[in-house]
Amino acid sequence: MRYPRELIEEIRMQNDIVDVISQYVPLKQKGSSYFGLCPFHHEKTPSFSVNSEKQFYYCFGCGASGNVYGFLMEMENCDFPEAVKKLAERANIPLPEPQMTGQALAMERLKTRLFEMHRAAGRFYYDTLQSEEGAPARAYLERRQLKPNLARKFGIGYSPDRRHALFDHLKGLGYSVEDMVKSGLVIPDKEGSGYHDRFRGRLMFPIFDAQGRVVGFGGRILSKGEPKYLNSPETILFSKSRNLYGLNFAKAARKKELILVEGYMDMISVYQAGFHNVVASLGTAFNREHAMTLKKYAEDVILLYDSDEAGTNAALRAIPVLVENGFHVRVTQVPDGKDPDEFIKQNGSAEFSKLLVNAVHYISFQIACIRRKYALDNPEHRVRFATEAAQILTKLESDIERDVYTAEVSRMTGVEESAIQNEIRKLRRKEDEAFQQEAQKRQIQMQRQYGGREKEDQGLLDAQKSLLYFSASHRHIYEILQKVLDEDDFPTEVYGKAFAAMGTLWEEAGNVFPAELISFFEEGEAQRRVTEIFAAQPLADDGIDLQKAVNEAAKVLKRAKIDRKTAQASTVEEIQQLVEEKRKLEALHITI
Repeated sequence: MRYPRELIEEIRMQNDIVDVISQYVPLKQKGSSYFGLCPFHHEKTPSFSVNSEKQFYYCFGCGASGNVYGFLMEMENCDFPEAVKKLAERANIPLPEPQMTGQALAMERLKTRLFEMHRAAGRFYYDTLQSEEGAPARAYLERRQLKPNLARKFGIGYSPDRRHALFDHLKGLGYSVEDMVKSGLVIPDKEGSGYHDRFRGRLMFPIFDAQGRVVGFGGRILSKGEPKYLNSPETILFSKSRNLYGLNFAKAARKKELILVEGYMDMISVYQAGFHNVVASLGTAFNREHAMTLKKYAEDVILLYDSDEAGTNAALRAIPVLVENGFHVRVTQVPDGKDPDEFIKQNGSAEFSKLLVNAVHYISFQIACIRRKYALDNPEHRVRFATEAAQILTKLESDIERDVYTAEVSRMTGVEESAIQNEIRKLRRKEDEAFQQEAQKRQIQMQRQYGGREKEDQGLLDAQKSLLYFSASHRHIYEILQKVLDEDDFPTEVYGKAFAAMGTLWEEAGNVFPAELISFFEEGEAQRRVTEIFAAQPLADDGIDLQKAVNEAAKVLKRAKIDRKTAQASTVEEIQQLVEEKRKLEALHITI
């Protein structure tokens, strides 16, 4: 059966391509990519790459490529629906039964009702905050120096300290008890005699998805009691392991650098201080799903966790997750054990800006953290510190970065740089040897014969891929080309469909994420072709004369289309008309 595209994307996001492929092929990280021996053709030197940032694989030797669905289809020799089932099972995501297609429709209708219910609950909480009953919550916000207009923007409200306040309100709006329970806003009484509100006597923070829809709530208790913060439970709308607080606002900032903080008030305080590119995790450790969500919107992250022991440990756990997913990571902390909210209130936006400017490379932060464990006036401690630092530096791919931090460790310990470099080389050699042994073992198990390909006009292929790459990278270029090009201007059918699909992604998601675009296609060959749009292009188009490149490629496509029509023309009039079209084509000029 054909599953909803939203479900296909959710399953893909829950199956990191590096994790999946690593079960079949030993991979070694180099920057944001991973390399190994291709399982689809015989090779001695690894040319099979897996891009963790864009979530696709590409073999520079044989051209095998696709997203996680394409890989599983090729490895397991299965079709697209079967790959969806396998990956859904791996991620513990239930699928509608093929013979019960009405279930998928019922699920979509349920989601629609729950979205509407959450919006109604948010309005109820907000109105309660403005009422006499919400006076204590308003006083709390005043003490926290939160501006009223910002409280409105974030939809902050108050849940009455009454057992059935929201339940009665939603029931009055016509919502069923069954749907209320599924929303997580209402829970059954322990004795089974009725139902009551999950949130009572709490300051309420609506949690929005990236599209700005309320999917859950976080509530801070205002009187004595535990827990201090309570989140909505996992529902079909909300997952703490994927959602990030404030992502909808950070997305609107359109910056490639995000500030990652720990809590609701930290996020709001940083936003109020004028730094709108900020998000917060929702009371859970930052994980790969969070990173994959952020990857659609940012390339750089500044970690700003509390400076106490818990905050430092949380930052140390988040760093490898971010680095493995291709982020450039810097770290800063507020002094004296304060959190960002406290610091901004006491010191102001200008001083906070200095904290961000002075954020350090994550390697510097890691080394500073392990430095605290050792007394460097003790020779044994110097050895242990230098050895542990070498293990960190081993993971750096840049020779320059490694040399800089090696020199820093040498200065701190008095150990010669050459000795630290030798330790790093020894550690890297061990990793390489283990990788090669495992790679050879897997290569014997996974060897496949790769078939040939149909030859096509390379110039025409390159023109199509260039236009699609530019359209995926720049929304304004896509919107201009949409007025100039028709789907049939692309002689390769899958590229015409990819161009049309980009319009859907720009409209719905605000970006064209490669792996998500690839998921529009179920056939392995189609996935390979779409992957090549990104795999065969430079990572950045800086320095390229975009206007010239777009014009040249568009004319190649238009000219080829006219030539195809001319070859099929049956009358002199048709040929004359096509000759005139070709003449006018030379005057085509696309301004971007």
